[in-house]
This record gives sequence, C-alpha cells and structure tokens, in this order.
Amino acid sequence: MTDDSLQHASAVEQVPDRILTPEFHLDVLDDLVYPAECRGAVPLASSPDNRYPYAYPRDIASITRAWLAAVEADVRPDDCKRHVVDAAKFLLAVHGEDGAWQQRYALDGMDKSIYIQEDNTGHGLRVLAHALIALDETDSVDAVDDDFSATATEAVERAVAFVRDELYDPNAQLIESTTSIHEGRIESGYTLWVNCTFVAALRRTVDALSTLRDDTPAVVETIEEFRTQLEGGVKRAFTSTQHVPRRYSPTGDIDTRPDITLLAPYYFGLEDLFGESAEEAAERAVAALDDPELGGLQRFLGFYRDYDVQQHGGNGPWMQYTAWHAQYRFDRGDIERGDAVLETIARYADGRGHIPEHLTTRARFESFMENEWHTRRDFEKEFDEDVLRDVPFDLVVEELGHMKDAYRDLADQTTERNVVSFALPLAWSHAEFLTALLRRANAVRRRESKSPESTSTNP
Repeated sequence: MTDDSLQHASAVEQVPDRILTPEFHLDVLDDLVYPAECRGAVPLASSPDNRYPYAYPRDIASITRAWLAAVEADVRPDDCKRHVVDAAKFLLAVHGEDGAWQQRYALDGMDKSIYIQEDNTGHGLRVLAHALIALDETDSVDAVDDDFSATATEAVERAVAFVRDELYDPNAQLIESTTSIHEGRIESGYTLWVNCTFVAALRRTVDALSTLRDDTPAVVETIEEFRTQLEGGVKRAFTSTQHVPRRYSPTGDIDTRPDITLLAPYYFGLEDLFGESAEEAAERAVAALDDPELGGLQRFLGFYRDYDVQQHGGNGPWMQYTAWHAQYRFDRGDIERGDAVLETIARYADGRGHIPEHLTTRARFESFMENEWHTRRDFEKEFDEDVLRDVPFDLVVEELGHMKDAYRDLADQTTERNVVSFALPLAWSHAEFLTALLRRANAVRRRESKSPESTSTNP
C-alpha cells in the first residue's frame, strides 16, 4: 500500500458518522435559509460572509429537489415541505415581468446577476413544480395562501412563453444560451445541460400542475406541445452522434470534450429520451474527469489557456458534481461504489462536517495565481463581454472583491496544508449529498427485496 493509499484509508476511517445521515445535511441547509425581505425564505448558496452571499435559482432548484426527496422518504416531511414552498414564494416574488429568472438575487429581491444564464428560467420552473408536488405529497394544499397555486400557474405561463418565444431556436429545435452552469463561453450555443434542464422543467411542471384540485390549467396543453418539439430536437442532436456532445457551438460545431454536464441526461431523469446514450455519457464523464490526485469529479479538464473555461483558484474536484456520481451508482444498484464516492466527499469536510464547493492543491493554486490571476486572464474570462450582461460597473467591482477575498483565503490555507477548499459550507453540495443518501436507502431496500430471505418471507 502506498503512502497516498494509507492516507486515504486513514481519512475514510475518520469520517464522522453524522455526515452520513440525512438529518445532518438538513440541519446544515436549515442554517443557510434566510427570511427574504420580499417574500418567503430562501437558502443562500453559502454563508452571507462567504464567496456566494446570494440566492441562485440553480442552487435553489437542486436544494428543493433534495428537500422534496426527503418529503417523499418521510424524513422531516413537514419542515422540508415548508422550506420548498418558502423558496417558491421567493422565486415568485422576484420573477421578471418578461417571464425570466436571472442568475442570482439578494435577500431583498434585487437582481444581482452578472451573466444571463438562460437555464435559470428552467430552474425557476422546477422550484415551483417541487413546491406543488410537496404540497400534494403532504396533503397540505389548503395550508398555503389561497392565491399560491394561481400565482404559480400564472408564473408558469409567462416563463414557458418566454422560453418558447425568446430562447428556443425553431430551426435547430433547441434552446440557445450564452452561459449557464459554468459561467463562461463554454456554455455558449446549444448545450446539453441547458436543453436537458428545460426538458426536465417542462415535464416536472406538467406533473405538478396535474396535482391541482381544480381543472387542469389550459397552459398544460401549450407546455406539452412545446415539450414534444423540444424533445424531438434534443433526441436528434444529442443521441445521433457517436458520443453525446456537451454542446453545439453557436455556429453548429460539435463539442465532445469531457464535461460534468454529460451527467445531465441521468441527473434530470431523461433516460427514456436518451436511451443507452445517457449511460454512455455518464460513464465517459466519470472516466475522464476523475481527479487522479484528490479523487472526485472535476468540471472539465484544466487547460488554463482555453478561454472557454475558468479554473476558479485552481482545477480540482467539485463536491456537488461528485455527489451526482454517487447518486448515479446508487440508482444502478452499485452501493459499494456509491459508498466509496461519498467517502471521498466526506473526508474533505471540515471538523463541523461542512462540505465545500470544490478543492484544489497548493501547486494548482499557485499555478492559477501565476498564469491567470496576476496576468488578468481570470478577470478577462470572468468578465468576458461576449457573455456578460449589461450591468453597472459597481456590480463588477463587487464581484471582483468577492473573488479577491476568496483567493486570499485560499492563499492563507496553502500555508497550512496542501489541499485547500473553496466556499464552505456550500448549500448545493450538502443538498446533493443528502439526495445521494436518500438514493442509497432506496438502493438498499431494492437489494433487500431481492434477497433470498426477503423472497421467502414475503411471497
């Protein structure tokens, strides 16, 4: 056994038991939920004094997905339902008149976005759907404001109209975007992530609207017609090639470089649409993006001269995406491998059990500072005019300040240890770990139901 493997084994043995319970992650998420000045309450991406003191619809959708899974698993169902509905109320309060949701918001509802990030309108739809389904699951429809369902339905109508009229390219039969999950040029064009987001959002919205006690809203027919068109384009564009591409560029060039978004067909439950291509894409991402030194999955490969991608302090594994891998393994019944993935994440938690956004090493961070920060390359990528919104320069300065503080913190960490963490705790990371634990419980139940003992006692 090598020194590295000895260190790994020791670290796994030291994983605190509490981090392997759903209740622990629900507690962490509770601590990151703040009452909004406009309406509702919402989880911030991280603590208010940390790197991301805002409410991001993409993060919120992942968190409400985890809360809804807890509701369905009967783990603190009333608390989780309340959180989902409160988050939905916040998103209703900040919903744009044009039907779009933006990148991020302050607790007073102010738009603090720098990028357009078209996928956020899909994530807003997902949050509303999660809320309606959570209410139905807990028989709590009558417990919310009388106008909640009507307001949510009206918001759905505006959002779907915006997506169809402003984002959908009828010739490509795909959604076009400038940025989304990676916040850079890498998401410009027709991406797998953005298109999977909207297919999933439309499907989930129909499911949610079907739970309403009144007649099914007329918008459902509109959604189904649009969804059918979009799904046809997605299936053609992303399953007809030898390998599922992560995107088509704005000019239609195919991009098959490894990217964590290759897990999108699995993550959004679109295996029926993608067929065997969903598994091919997921396995290719896992094989290509596994960090050989730290374990866990990177977002993409770390070629810093590529202006399409940003390293954010140095390349390394991202914990929320690594948790996707664990979910994937559990859903396929590979409990042992899923456990190993969760142990990889858990060993990088701090003494309180808090999980960061991503990790890097001293050498990678120093390389980033030398080659990207001090040369302004990182600034040019972060504030690329091709993907930047028309925002006041004060907002750019504010964001630059957050970046500077985060990198100073990483520099301080490197004086004490080789592996350093970024944005801790990150709500999204804890939400995905929570979802993975709930998927693991389902996998254990499925395995036990197939065991000889189970078969003999439950014919």
